[in-house]
Amino acid sequence: MAISHRTNRLKLIGTPAVEQLQNGRYQLTVNCSTMNSREDWYSSNKARIFPDFGSLESAEMSIDGLAPRKGEAYTDMRLVSVESLTQGDQYIVTLVYQTLGATFVQVKDDTIDLELNGLRRVTRTSIAQAGTDIPDDDKDVGVDYIDHQIDAETAVRCFLSSYQVDDTDSYREFERTYIQAGTLSVATKNLSEGVKQVTTVFLVTEGTTVGPVTARSTDNFQGLKTITVTTMQDKNGNPLGTAGTTPVHSFEVFSNFTYPGLFIPSGTVSGQIGNLQIELTKAPAQSKVRSTVYVFFTKTSTIESTDYKYDSAVGLWSPNDWGAVSVTAAGGTGVFNDSKALRGYRTDVSTFTRLIPASFGNFAQFLFQGSLKITATPSIRFTATINKGPRDPVGSKWVLDVKIATAFDDVDGETYYKKTIIVTESIPAQESSVGGPYD
Repeated sequence: MAISHRTNRLKLIGTPAVEQLQNGRYQLTVNCSTMNSREDWYSSNKARIFPDFGSLESAEMSIDGLAPRKGEAYTDMRLVSVESLTQGDQYIVTLVYQTLGATFVQVKDDTIDLELNGLRRVTRTSIAQAGTDIPDDDKDVGVDYIDHQIDAETAVRCFLSSYQVDDTDSYREFERTYIQAGTLSVATKNLSEGVKQVTTVFLVTEGTTVGPVTARSTDNFQGLKTITVTTMQDKNGNPLGTAGTTPVHSFEVFSNFTYPGLFIPSGTVSGQIGNLQIELTKAPAQSKVRSTVYVFFTKTSTIESTDYKYDSAVGLWSPNDWGAVSVTAAGGTGVFNDSKALRGYRTDVSTFTRLIPASFGNFAQFLFQGSLKITATPSIRFTATINKGPRDPVGSKWVLDVKIATAFDDVDGETYYKKTIIVTESIPAQESSVGGPYD
């Protein structure tokens, strides 16, 4: 005797096929023949052979309904497909059922691939009977998340970026896509003077950056919030301007440097004649000297005293006092005073005093620059009070300039400054009959 399925009008052909699906679900394929192959396909008769989508495999049909035999029916097995065909004189109806419960079950394990910059993307598809409510914690894009783990790795937090729902009369399929929070991209732009601008795009949550933040904006990527952060770093990736004591860049240049002229005052006494002579042995000379320019970024807008001594420099080369000689000579009733200011000159000679005695009835005589100024008896005392001017720059390193200029403001309104310090090498000695110190 033929066995019927859900109604006396559908007779099983052979044995139904059962496929075990993922996560405890099954698919059942049932082939049946109809009682009246000539007329069951009519529109007026379709209710006899076609059950409703989503109806249970165990449910009796409304026409000639038949309950399942003991142990035959699978739990939550619902109709997802039904079709018919003709084989010879037989009119065959094929019914396909799947396990579809009142809660969502994944149809398979997650699909995993890598997005930009190696971030994980997880696609998860779940299914339930038609009309099942979507859980509230699975549909808030950018807020809901999963902690996803592969094997024994540390779980990775991935945020919901999108979801879609496929509704049929049989089932509701719910697909969600999660993307790992993290760094989407990093772009570096080399600016001048050892500075680089780094633009980092974060997904969902802002991560750690290095250096002052000069710009921050938000956008979206595949439904998730992106945060773009621009920072300033030195060429080695260190934060720019935190202390301002380490240069971010340095380079060599030739700088203008003025050697001071040299004068030598000398006071000689020969017999009863004394002479004070000022000899200009070297004139001031401007030359090019090799220097190093150091570039700093700092939060301080003031020039510090340590800037003058940077890189073992003696100080700032900017003479504000030049050599001078004040002459005083007196004897008897004669007095002579004069002074010479020697702009651009210096000397190593210190203040001195000389005595010119009269002898054998002759008068003492004082000459200045070879010109007689006083004749007196019994003696003449003359003094050369000498202002030496600046020290000899040769053999020492000097700071030629310190400059501070506004560089940029960060997003909090704090101003960063660029400081440049120009330091000479050890000043070379002057040489005659050459084109300069680097011949």
